[in-house]
Amino acid sequence: MKLRVGNGCWHAFHIQHAFLCQEAGFFAQEGVDAEIVHAKINPKGIEASRPDGERYDEVGTVVRDMVAFGIDIIPDVHVRTPFAERALGNDEVRIIGGWRNQFRGTLVAAPGIKSIAELRGKRIGDWYKGGIATMWYEHQLRQIGIDPDREVQWKIGYKYGSMREAWKPLLAGETDAAIVQNPFVPMLLERGFNKLYDFVEDTKPHGRPDRVTVARKSFIERNPELIKRYWKASIRAYHFMRIAPENFPFVRYVEAKLRTNNPDEAERMRDLTPIVMMEGSFFPLDGQLSVEGVWRILEEHEDAGVLSRSITRADVEEVVRQELAQEAWAEVSQTDEVKRNLERLQPVVERLGY
Repeated sequence: MKLRVGNGCWHAFHIQHAFLCQEAGFFAQEGVDAEIVHAKINPKGIEASRPDGERYDEVGTVVRDMVAFGIDIIPDVHVRTPFAERALGNDEVRIIGGWRNQFRGTLVAAPGIKSIAELRGKRIGDWYKGGIATMWYEHQLRQIGIDPDREVQWKIGYKYGSMREAWKPLLAGETDAAIVQNPFVPMLLERGFNKLYDFVEDTKPHGRPDRVTVARKSFIERNPELIKRYWKASIRAYHFMRIAPENFPFVRYVEAKLRTNNPDEAERMRDLTPIVMMEGSFFPLDGQLSVEGVWRILEEHEDAGVLSRSITRADVEEVVRQELAQEAWAEVSQTDEVKRNLERLQPVVERLGY
């Protein structure tokens, strides 16, 4: 049986680990006949990547698209989506494991700004409004009495809000605060900028699983062995993609090949991921996420008004079904390959905190 893996958003990177599984032979070695969807099949996902473009909301569309286009697993769905669907009466989407388990950035502010409370009236960089970063900002600002709609200035766009680019306009004085990819933070601190919030440090030990891997309940019930094989291959890819510099050339080759035929011109033109970001990839080494981490993000989304406050911890326990990822980890962790990977990555984990 063929397994079709696709992305629920527009970024090529969201399916890069699956494409690597295919290119490196991990899927074949685990007995998986996989087909990878190179970009979001719903064009609204591409339009939404543009500031002021039509916002693509996964709620109400993920299940429809999975059925219409035969997608079995999506690795990159917003963590709130299955719960929002459930609140609307659709109880079909299940979280089967982790994808982005760490928000590997730090909120950095210009010299002289030493707390989030001092952001009133300031310019904050954000990629696009309504995203996960937006909801985190709004939650934090409301908690200290700042109206995020009227009392801050939003600088919207890829260069202002993408973690890998946001340090540039911040350094140039075009923004007063932005979430910056952690490898670039020390350089800013040396120049007098201030660290306001470290996502990795402040979300220990549960991480920040803000994007998750999902499948439909009916598919899980019919194909448990196939899903377990998917996770065995994916865990191997998660390890592979964090081992630098040894694996960097192959990972870069995979990313370049994946972007070549992407229907989004911005994805084709974007700079490839630099080696400095490779070890800090957010993939969970055991393929799993923290239920408590999920709950903390849902609380932010409730506060932002994009998720019903009727969602309970019991809903989380019902929706998060990663038993097959756990079984896959129990098996693959005993292989010589994974044992070597973990030994190689132990200093990285100790240094980065995950």
